[in-house]
Amino acid sequence: MERVHLITLSDRASRGEYTDESTPLLVTWLTGKGVQTVTTALIPDEPGLLETELRGAVAAGAALALTCGGTGFGPRDITPEATRRVMEREAPGICELIRARGGHPLAFASRAVCGIAGTTVLLNLSGRPAAALEQIQLAWPLLAHAVAVLRKEIQTGGPCT
Repeated sequence: MERVHLITLSDRASRGEYTDESTPLLVTWLTGKGVQTVTTALIPDEPGLLETELRGAVAAGAALALTCGGTGFGPRDITPEATRRVMEREAPGICELIRARGGHPLAFASRAVCGIAGTTVLLNLSGRPAAALEQIQLAWPLLAHAVAVLRKEIQTGGPCT
């Protein structure tokens, strides 16, 4: 995969009140999987900022735009709603897989979404570093396939594509 844009949402980390551990963990994992370029942004839980970041990633040609954080039940957990406003089509199966196979007992409490905008796949991940890493590891084979199909790098013809 050529380019991934990772957006971490955290009011406290964006103000410097604590260190963001998710971004470096995910960047290391993504580069280890052969992603050529990983760009990052650390922003507060603000829907307008997230929409701007996601639209910028799509416009810049990112193959995959990941968000980290803001998928829970808190009053400022706005990531799924902001992501849906950018999406053109949803791809619910990827988040269904993550929720079903995730190792945390609260995995089903995630409101994360996945979908497509232009030729970019959008995916919400947990704000907890270990959970976000587990989620990207679970979804990676599907994401790599989805990106390749979306960008016409491979031909498909089966009933599920």
